[in-house]
Amino acid sequence: MTKDSPEPEACSHVSSALPASRLDAFTVQGKRPHRAAAPQTPEEIGELLRTAQHENLAVVPYGSGSLQDLGNPPERFDLALSTTRLDRIPEYEPQDLVVRVESGCRLGRLQELLAADRLCLPVDPPGYKRTTLGGMVATNASGPDRFGHGTLRDYLLGVGVVQADGSQTRFGSRVVKNVTGYDMCKLYTGSFGTLGVFSDFYFKLKPLPPAEKTVVGLFRKLPPVRGALSKLLRSPLIPIAVEFLDGGASRRLDRKLDWNGKIAGYALAVKFGDLESAVNWQVKELNEIWGSCPDGDMQVSEPPEQARFWDCLREDHFCLAEPPLESVKLKMNILPNQLVQWIEEIERHLSDTEVPYFLRAHAGSGVIRIFCHLDPSTPQAGRLAGLIERWRGLLNAVRGSVVIERGPADLKNRVDAWGYRYKDLKLMRQIKNRLDPREILNPGRFVV
Repeated sequence: MTKDSPEPEACSHVSSALPASRLDAFTVQGKRPHRAAAPQTPEEIGELLRTAQHENLAVVPYGSGSLQDLGNPPERFDLALSTTRLDRIPEYEPQDLVVRVESGCRLGRLQELLAADRLCLPVDPPGYKRTTLGGMVATNASGPDRFGHGTLRDYLLGVGVVQADGSQTRFGSRVVKNVTGYDMCKLYTGSFGTLGVFSDFYFKLKPLPPAEKTVVGLFRKLPPVRGALSKLLRSPLIPIAVEFLDGGASRRLDRKLDWNGKIAGYALAVKFGDLESAVNWQVKELNEIWGSCPDGDMQVSEPPEQARFWDCLREDHFCLAEPPLESVKLKMNILPNQLVQWIEEIERHLSDTEVPYFLRAHAGSGVIRIFCHLDPSTPQAGRLAGLIERWRGLLNAVRGSVVIERGPADLKNRVDAWGYRYKDLKLMRQIKNRLDPREILNPGRFVV
């Protein structure tokens, strides 16, 4: 099928085909598929991929859709492969801290099951309740808790993959101890659905912390943030999350929580989770370590308030634009000790463009989230595209990056969403060519 081919009503010869009336629901960055199917088994996924190979159909794996803004628009989009019917949890062993879950299962549903046994999969990406496990592994999605718990890669024990030719492969196992050799689970995590379609996973689990408390340090100016963050990261304290907000983001969060001006200016939010005695000791130690660094602080300890606070920090909603303005979300990866330096750089550059912006960061992990509100009637997209390229050039020496996680077509037409320029790009192309030689899986959306 070519781009100019007439659109078929459905994959009539495939048992998992969906009616043409449902195709609009699978639109990705303005592109609508010609066909859609929702397989229930790995065998049905294999059948679909063999059909795609035979007919040269470009396939986009599709979970909840919450992460489909990531990456470039697909170069071709013939078949949406929905994983929503692969939503079972076939194995769960609380005593072994292991669960097997199918790729279309939503994270929120899994966490509800685990919480009954005081367990969790310790990851907290945006779209927490809605996103599927397959989408999370494909994008290696994470949130504030990555500082203390790590990313999804750290909890993936085994993965079932249906290759581009329809064959089924399994890597890893259900036990923590594994054979020596290359960790294929890590290769597939973050591959953006370009190397195969996930069928199921084995994850290791962790107990939920018995108690949690949060300390929010408030700062009128940026330089004291550097000192406070340095003291925290050099201390023996073990926080779960360390989050930074600039003045605009903190004021928006304050309004979202109806706290009536409790948060203003820059803020560092530090979350501790452990036995109650250990949490209380860490909160006390942090106050002593920080001393007079912040211009003020507040504690969040009541469970409902804690949950609401971190739900807001995990999600993007309070930093997004309202129409007719367009939302842009950038992810900048830097060295953690360069956080304040880069915040100053970003503030200076964005102030010159007159683009409204809000900054948040996983401060201990070296990840800055930049939210911009673009006016489509102005040349702001061109100015921002130039800034993205400038930042990428400056970050090249430390293997940093700037990724467009969300943005209008005008911006993505001007600048690649990934901007990946490092020497392992050749190896990535070789792996892609070996596993998907006809480039039917998510063509054009990822780095290769």
